Amino acid sequence: MVFFGRKRASVTLVRAWCSPFGEDGPAGELLALVDQVLASTSFVPLEGSINHGYTQQMSSLRRALAKMKPAQLDALSVRDESGEVICSFEAEGASVGDRARAFEIFALLPPASDAAQDKLLRLLLQHRMHYGYARALGPDFNPVSEAAIQRGFFGKEIEVDGGRADWLVPEMDVRAGAVRGLYPANVFSAIGLARLAGSGLRLPASAPSVGEQLWRPTVIERSELLRLNPNYRGYLHFGDA
Repeated sequence: MVFFGRKRASVTLVRAWCSPFGEDGPAGELLALVDQVLASTSFVPLEGSINHGYTQQMSSLRRALAKMKPAQLDALSVRDESGEVICSFEAEGASVGDRARAFEIFALLPPASDAAQDKLLRLLLQHRMHYGYARALGPDFNPVSEAAIQRGFFGKEIEVDGGRADWLVPEMDVRAGAVRGLYPANVFSAIGLARLAGSGLRLPASAPSVGEQLWRPTVIERSELLRLNPNYRGYLHFGDA
């Protein structure tokens, strides 16, 4: 993937997998949730695309979303004036055709925005969240995929994406308990917690035992996680990547 817009030095992001809409969700539900997610970021939306179609200005995009039923959406991306994606919705491949489709929801936030991250995660918890987290990323990573970027010829950026094979608990469908790793802010489902417990990663006694709650590991908990899991440090993402 090649990006031509300016690059920010660092960003924070929220990523969550939710089933926010029913099978016959009415038109208007989709736009309402998109507006709520966009309101969580200080970046100004300029344009976007629906279902990998043509790029359109936000006024046109919002009119189209207002007429769409949630079941009609496969993908949505919204960009700011720099051309960077600041919000996206993507239907889970394993959930296409399901009665309550799962969507991967992404939002880009400014650095050092713990309160904004927590507010958005708590909002999405109200929309049947299966898994979610927030983290910081440095300039050598694509925030949308969180994959490392290699510099190619002529300064082009080449994204290196490993899919989900390198997740701590790899699953094609996040609803089956997939877990990417541990981050500064985490939300697990009950099945996600069970799968996490069976992954080999040792959790501190103070870690949540009930799903669907926001967990920000304290400094003490982070230190204990690092001490208890020397072979799992690649899954413990408490600093900038």
